[in-house]
Amino acid sequence: MTHAVAHEGADLGRASAVQRSFLERVLGELLLRDPAGTVLDRIDDPGVAAAEAVDHVLGSAERWTDHLGGFYDVDGLRTVLARDGRPVSRQAVSKRRGLLALTTGSGRVVYPRFQLVGGAPLAGVDGVLRELPEDLVSRWTVASWFVSAQPDLDGDTPVQRLREGDVAAAVASARAWARALAA
Repeated sequence: MTHAVAHEGADLGRASAVQRSFLERVLGELLLRDPAGTVLDRIDDPGVAAAEAVDHVLGSAERWTDHLGGFYDVDGLRTVLARDGRPVSRQAVSKRRGLLALTTGSGRVVYPRFQLVGGAPLAGVDGVLRELPEDLVSRWTVASWFVSAQPDLDGDTPVQRLREGDVAAAVASARAWARALAA
């Protein structure tokens, strides 16, 4: 992985609100975990360490996007689910059952795009989610399962089966997986 090392005295005034929030939280974690800065004092090149930390954070997000195929944020989902050209309310999105909502490390809620087709939730996602309660398995793991080949689906992904209209097979696969996790 290549490292683009920031120059000394970077113009923090150009940072977006999200970037400033991230920097504040990183600083908070540093102060909590290394209040005197003694651990950081042992780092030979803080620029390289910072670049590696950013590569880790941004690379992780990119890997999830590559694996899951992209996300909608709440406003994007409001637009996709629009009725008569009018976006649904934020409240309608947050209360909607039957869609997989994921919370990012920064606290944002995102929705994998794979679960929507033609402006509507993919039929059967709700049934699958009922088989996989949040106290049993993380939502990120469930998202990965949806797009990963499953042996009991003859190597198809649950999303493929749902798109083909084979809701029963996808739900049965989820049920079997839940039993295996609970055992």
